[in-house]
Amino acid sequence: MGFAWGGDWSSFKDYPHLDMTGGLTYSQLKAGAKPRLISKVNGTTPPATQVESDVIVKDTPAKDSGNQTIKSIQRTLNSRYNAKIDVDGYYGPNTKKALIKGFQTELNKQYGAKINVDGIWGPQTKAASPNVREGAKGNITYILQAALYMEGHNPHGIDGIFGSGTEIAVKAFQRATGIPADGIAGENTFAKLFG
Repeated sequence: MGFAWGGDWSSFKDYPHLDMTGGLTYSQLKAGAKPRLISKVNGTTPPATQVESDVIVKDTPAKDSGNQTIKSIQRTLNSRYNAKIDVDGYYGPNTKKALIKGFQTELNKQYGAKINVDGIWGPQTKAASPNVREGAKGNITYILQAALYMEGHNPHGIDGIFGSGTEIAVKAFQRATGIPADGIAGENTFAKLFG
């Protein structure tokens, strides 16, 4: 069907998944072969010379694509922390780096952490991470909620207020990443979110 098993990597950790290869081997793809769309015409498969490629390359997503909540988070990061990231609705490395920069900025402002605001998760940022729990309010809670949402754990409100929805999302994220699910976001939870 054009899929290949993609869960047996030894060079890096990867979750079990399928890769769409269009029926080609990885060697063929690396050599530049193009997958083909296999379709039946009058009940028969046309020869390869008549089959068109099903690979569509897009340089930029359409303006109306992307997740609206992620776009809102990106706009907030740009506004609060001058992140200068694209508002495209996709969680990529630039958005993750902007979240970490925002977190580092807040650690310096609120706790006098004196860490370098570089968007890179490291031991100083981890050590400066506070315990954030139900009842907390503010920008660090907002960043926590945004990071949880980006990781697929919807806090049901990205408003900077740590309520029951955020606690449920924290516990679900903690269980999914193998750390104790106490509903309190501390250095280990932030390390899993940002590391």
